[in-house]
Amino acid sequence: MAAVDEGRKSLTRFGARLRAVRLQRGLSQKDLACPGVSMSYVSRLESGERVPSPAVVRRLAEVLGVDPSELMVDEDRTAMQDEALAWCEALLAYHDGDLVMAVDLLETLGKRSDEEMFGWCVRWTRLVMLARQRDHEGLLLAAAKLRKSWSPGPAVDALVEILRASSLRRLGRTAESVRAATESVELASGDGERVRRVNTRALIALCAELTAAGRLADAEQVVDQLSVRLPELGRDRLAISTWWARAKVADRLGDRTEAAHCIREAVGMLDDFDGDPEYRCRVRLAGASIALRTPGANLDEVVALLDKVETTVAAMRQQDGLLAHARALRAELALRDGEVDKARELAEEALATGRLDAEQQLRCHLLLVRAADEVDPEGSIGARTALAALLEHINPEGVDPLLWRDVARIALRKH
Repeated sequence: MAAVDEGRKSLTRFGARLRAVRLQRGLSQKDLACPGVSMSYVSRLESGERVPSPAVVRRLAEVLGVDPSELMVDEDRTAMQDEALAWCEALLAYHDGDLVMAVDLLETLGKRSDEEMFGWCVRWTRLVMLARQRDHEGLLLAAAKLRKSWSPGPAVDALVEILRASSLRRLGRTAESVRAATESVELASGDGERVRRVNTRALIALCAELTAAGRLADAEQVVDQLSVRLPELGRDRLAISTWWARAKVADRLGDRTEAAHCIREAVGMLDDFDGDPEYRCRVRLAGASIALRTPGANLDEVVALLDKVETTVAAMRQQDGLLAHARALRAELALRDGEVDKARELAEEALATGRLDAEQQLRCHLLLVRAADEVDPEGSIGARTALAALLEHINPEGVDPLLWRDVARIALRKH
């Protein structure tokens, strides 16, 4: 019985490897069809339902332009992928600010003399550093080279696609970012605890890209998949990110109460998370932003979250983006309290940094129009002109629908 189970695992690994190489070359199952190998047979091979003969392996390798040995997944390759994933986790831990975990993981790897593996690890390390530096164009070039080179396994390729998806979105290429995130989920579909964690990362990335693209129904389906995994995640960064993803989707769907519940869960877990301070600040800023727009908002809670962010940022370097977002939220608080001049000053300071994302800029310009209407309705032309200029450069699909409603009301209002 054990031998049968192992045989099935071997078939599954071959199918996963075949699919990974095919996707890496941008081919469909139909493209692999050749004499003696139909498209349906390729499908059965990838799903682990059929055993390929050596002749079939050679034909497939020829079509894919690889050595037949690249398609034969053995125990050595599986162990190699596991080591590569450990290296990936170490670098991601460093990226996330968890240096203790990074050091521990690298220590368990020890020294490895395998030339291909070493070369791959160097290229992966550079990719993560580019992500940390927010060099999105450079990251895409490096990722393209990495995907074309030798790979330890499909789950590792999935991590590359996750980083690609994030950079593509920040460059405004949302359709491509969704495709990259979708591919990452498909690639990270094998067995093992580490592979499953990669799959969870991929689902979180896909949820973010779908939300940014305005595909909320699809994002909601991904949230359902993630929610099932929450019990196994504990209270680490993946769990926090899962709650945060749920909050983002609920917020976009207009369910402010559910969004507030989910982001509170994420913020509450930060007390047990000693990783990246920038990540902690971004979660708290999300918490403040959602709380501020929740019916019956607890403004003391918003202020407390912003205080924590500003205290944390004071000990960091070059974090103008976090402070700009905090100022923008404090501007909204000031306008609620009737402090119009203070609200305008904070919003203008936030905009002047040039570090706000499109939606944050839109909220600040909308606030400036409202503030001008309260002080001098006749003199609000400048604020409205600036708002109109910004609208020409914003993709409405990635913006809160309720925010667009407010913009429409301002646009239709007559003076």
